[in-house]
Amino acid sequence: MKKIIVACNSGLGTSLMIRLNVEALLKEWGLKAWVEHTDISSVDAFDADLIIGSNYVMESLQLAKDVETIGLDDITDRQYLKARLLENDTFQQWLAM
Repeated sequence: MKKIIVACNSGLGTSLMIRLNVEALLKEWGLKAWVEHTDISSVDAFDADLIIGSNYVMESLQLAKDVETIGLDDITDRQYLKARLLENDTFQQWLAM
């Protein structure tokens, strides 16, 4: 199953809000994925296919392996998130399946 991690500094408000928007978009597209939100220090504990967070968080993220990331300038706009997902190579492959 596809795994998406949404990360923020504390793993509470921002990541939860983005996660809910990601889940709504996945449902809209009819895609199934495991989506979890967490703090930035716990990201490596998950075997994610895609990591999403604010640009600030993504720039400070040190990953042990190559995982595609999406940095967001606007963390509240679902249409912006939708556009960023549709531009992403990994996500485009999921849509094509």
